[in-house]
Formats: sequence, structure tokens, C-alpha cells
Amino acid sequence: MYMKRMFSVLLMAAISLTAITHVHAHGGSYCAAGKKGRKAAAKPTALGDLAEDMYDIKHLRFELQMSDTSIYVKGNVATTAHVVVPAMSEYVFELSDALTIDSAKVNGIMLPVTTAGNIRRITLPLTLTTGSVFTARIWYQGMPPAGAGGFFNGITHTVSGGGTHMVYTVSDPWVALNWWPCKQSVLDQADSVDMFITVPEGVVDGSTGKLVSTDMTSTPGYWTYHWKTNYPIDYYLISLAIARYSEYKSYAHFSGSDDSVLVQNFLMDTATFNPAHKAKFDSVTYMIDYFSSLIGRYPFWQEKFGMCFTTLSGGMEHQTMVTIGVTDVETIAHELMHQWFGDNVTYKSWRDMWLSEGFASYAEHLYRERFHGAAAARQKRIHHVTLATGQACGRTYLTDTTTSDSLFTVNQYYKASIILHTLRGMAPHDSIFFKTLRTYQQTYAHSNASTQDFKAIAETVYGRNLDTFFNQWIYGRGYPMYRTSWNQTGNKVYIKLMQSQSCPSYTNHFSTPIELQLKAGTLDTIIQVYNSVDTQFYELEWTPAITSVVINPNANVVLRNLSISKDPSLVSTGMIERNKVQIHPNPTDDSWNITPLPAGTDIALLDMSGRILWESKSNGSTTSVPGRNLPSGTYMLRVSGSETEHVKLVRQ
Repeated sequence: MYMKRMFSVLLMAAISLTAITHVHAHGGSYCAAGKKGRKAAAKPTALGDLAEDMYDIKHLRFELQMSDTSIYVKGNVATTAHVVVPAMSEYVFELSDALTIDSAKVNGIMLPVTTAGNIRRITLPLTLTTGSVFTARIWYQGMPPAGAGGFFNGITHTVSGGGTHMVYTVSDPWVALNWWPCKQSVLDQADSVDMFITVPEGVVDGSTGKLVSTDMTSTPGYWTYHWKTNYPIDYYLISLAIARYSEYKSYAHFSGSDDSVLVQNFLMDTATFNPAHKAKFDSVTYMIDYFSSLIGRYPFWQEKFGMCFTTLSGGMEHQTMVTIGVTDVETIAHELMHQWFGDNVTYKSWRDMWLSEGFASYAEHLYRERFHGAAAARQKRIHHVTLATGQACGRTYLTDTTTSDSLFTVNQYYKASIILHTLRGMAPHDSIFFKTLRTYQQTYAHSNASTQDFKAIAETVYGRNLDTFFNQWIYGRGYPMYRTSWNQTGNKVYIKLMQSQSCPSYTNHFSTPIELQLKAGTLDTIIQVYNSVDTQFYELEWTPAITSVVINPNANVVLRNLSISKDPSLVSTGMIERNKVQIHPNPTDDSWNITPLPAGTDIALLDMSGRILWESKSNGSTTSVPGRNLPSGTYMLRVSGSETEHVKLVRQ
């Protein structure tokens, strides 16, 4: 989901913040993850009624009569499910009390329905036991609850600037009940769905799944669209969009294969809209192939990918049929990526929502990186870091899931997107990061996964423990803030990093890789170090006369820069120079010899992601650090005594 409106306020705050932090925000025309300026009603984190968990949905069949000029809904929905408890004596579901139930049948038997708010109950004539299959059909009609429309409203009627009437649904997170009788559990995906939507002649319905037929003859003056999906689908990803659309189709072809996927868009039926904007919608064919090459084939390729254009102030990732209200290509990339992260693999709990929104936001970076280059991707990351640092105690893993405002924050979108980029940078090779994403998609395809599930896969593929990374960035709060000082004598560069935390009551320290950019006029170099303590010294080598130092120049980490200054008194990194320690040879193709260090000094060899490759204690004379079996590249020697220092090592 990509929401625009509320973030105009956040963007202004971010622009103000830029002057303080010296981080340059990308001046984009939109921001996401915002609300529509109204507080959503509180919602329990569990089901509306625990009795809903007595059954598991197998199939949904919608038969609705709708129009493009009113949200009045009439028809029936049949739910086929099987019982998952020893005994089920009532069928419980959710439907807004603003809608009237005309009648109900369970397994063909007409039964009364009792109502308590939005919770509806049907007492069964016979108790059903584990494994029993039943079908409950609910006939209903009425005008759904009035609201502002768009996000968090369920169903909306609006008129475009060009005069096109439309009705569309957005059920995320808990408002599907405003237009159909449902069970609102992310863990219970329907195995398949048939949607029969009858609308006035000439009106088009765009829905999830594959268009099976359009019946233009059975009911004079009306057309019935039959959409079917055979992929598992969550309740909030089922949708319809009804308007006098023009259908615009194309195909996305997969590289290295003869296969393709239908791209079926429904755009405004005006003389100017389609010619002005269809090229932007065409771009999705290239993105489908590119994202497929990175993380695995588009998961619903045997049905379609499509977009219905509406007045929605952003986009919503309905499975195979995005509802969208902007023509921005990066928003399209965001919603497309949701087809993998959110739709193909849905989170197990709303607490894990970053697994959906974080990856979708990172897709904006991936789109820029591939189609507009590294500099454009860097500007996107700078923009995301600026927004993410706007919340001092922001947390990616949610603890409050009671309202939509607590769910959709900059932390689930932009902080999470940069965290993913940090994780990508920690991989020995880029392929490892994308292998992690592919493995995650393959393992949990068409099902649900949690943060711990993703962490376990990442640890397996990376071949290392990632407790520190997840504890500080996903489960922890806030971000690190830095005061940086530097000095140069000859070709020796001395750096001192002093870390504080934006939310110190929750986080003691962030251990993270950090990039430092050394500038000398038109020359520059970027060196990565690993920050593991609050005050840390680094000795580097660079011959050009430094004019300035930049921390986190590529926005690879969520952090705030408090100050950077030259400090002429910074002429030694500590015990290494005091003890006249020599490291030779450096570079090496075998091992590095260190002489001398005080006996018992802790020594560790780290790669540039902070992973400890070897550790020991000095013997007071010559200590050998093994490097023969390491790949060529840059490493860091960590020396810890009364102070902690890092020295750059090179393996030829």
C-alpha cells in the first residue's frame, strides 16, 4: 500500500530536518506511508470473534449487483470452508451492521442470523466435527458506512476530474466487512475465489484473478463479469473497481523463456488520459521481468498483473489487480513488488508488516537503480533516510497494532527499506542478498511468514548469525547519531566516531558498518569501517590532502549526522601508535604479523560487514593473523584493550 496525503506534512518536517542533519533530501513530488488525515477506529489485534478460527476457508463465491454511481451493494457471498476444531456449533463471520442480511443458508438449509455489532452468528442445526466441509451463503444488501472514502473505508464512490464515476474497494486493514461478509484473518487465505459482478451495460469491473467471461446477454441492460483466481488470497487483497474504463492490455515477457504474463489495465475512458499516461503504465512490463530476474518469477503469472485507475491518493496492492490513483512510476514499482512481498508471501501477524511495506518501498530504489542509475538510487535512499530519522524512537517490528495509524508509519516503509539495503551491503556478494529473497519467496510461496522466518532464511544463506542485526534494526528502536572528527598527517588519516542513540532509553548501541567518504578537492574515496562501540578510533591511509569527510555518503544506513570537524589534536588512534605497533606485510597474500602489543590484548579480524573471521589474544611479541584462505579484499583489524581501534588490512 502506498499512501500519499498525510506525508506532505512529514515531507515538510523532513525538509526542515535536512538543514539540521546535513542530509540532502530528494525533493520528490510524493511521500508514502501516510494516512488521509483522519484517525482510524481502534481494532483488536485478534479476530472480531475467536469462533471464526473454528474453520478454514477453501473457496469464496461473490455474486453482487453494483454500479459505478453508488456504493450500494446487493447480492450474496458463499463461503466454503472446513472445520478445524473437534466441534463447531455455530458459524461466525463479520459484516458491517449498516448492511442488512436478507437470508442465510448453511449447506442449503435456511437459518436465522443473530447480530451483535459487526459480528454475525448462525447456530447450526447439527454440530460439525473436524474436517467437515460446509458452505454458508449470505444474501445481503445496503449502503455501507459513510466515510471519507479511499483508504480505510472499505468501499468508495467518487468522480474523477474528467467526470468519470467510479466505485472501488480498499479493504486493508480491517474494512472488508464494509462490503462483504468475511473473516478478517491474514492467516486464513481462501484457496480460490470466483467473483460474478453485475453492472450497468457499458460499465467495466476490474477484479482479482483472471477474467473468465463477460456475459452481455443474460440480463438486458446489464453486464456480468466473472473473475476467478486459483491462487491462495487474503481477504484484504480481494477487490473490485467499477467505472466506464478503457481496457489496455499488453504482455510482459520473461527473459530466457517463451512464457509471458498478461498485463491488463483499466484506465480512464477519456480522450486525453490514456495517451498522456499509458506509457507510464507500460513500464510495468519491464519491471515485471526485472523483478522476476532478481527474486523469482512473478508469482501470479498464469493469471495476470493489472491496474485499475481510480481517485485513490496512492496505490493498494490487490492481488493481480492493483487499485491506483497516481501515475507515478515508482508507486507502480512499489505496488508491483507487493505481489511478491505481501501477496505471494503474506505476513503472519500485523506486527510483521515491514515484510510487506519495507520490501515494496525498497522496490522504488531497485527500480531507480536499474532504470535510472546509481545516482538516482542514492537520492532515493537519502530521501528515505531523511524520512526515517524523523521518528526518534521508531520501531520496525510493531508492538501496537490496534489502529491503522499505528500500523502504517515511516518505520514500516522507509526505515525498513534502508535496513534491507544495509543487509544487502553486509552480504559478501550481491547475489547472496537476492538469493535470500528468492529462497524466502520459494519457501513461503502462497502462504504466511514471520520476521523470524525471514531471519532464519537470511542466516542460512548468509552463513552467519544475524541476532545483532535484527535485534537492533528490526526489534529495537531508533537509530545511531554521530559526531565525527578527523585529522591527517602525511598519508595517515585518523577518524574518531562518537555514537549516541536517538532513543537511548531503548537502545544502548548500534553495531553497524559505516561508510566514510574522504574528499580532497575533486578527488574522493569511500572507505567502509565497522562501528562497534560508542567512541571508536580508526587509522586509515590516504595520500591526497583531505578537505572534508562525509559520513554515510550513500545513505546505506539509517543514521543522523550531528557534526563533522577536523581536530588537529587527533594524531594517534591510541595504543597502536603508543606501543609503536607494526603490521607487516600489509597488503599480504598470506598473513599479517603484528609486533608488539601488550600481552593479552584482544585481536580480531573482521570483514567489512563486521563479521568476526578470526580472534585471539596477543602474546606480547609477534602475533600472526591468518589471511591465506581469505579472498582478496579489504578487512579490518580490531584491537581492544583500554580502547578499541580498527586498522585497515588488505589481502592481495
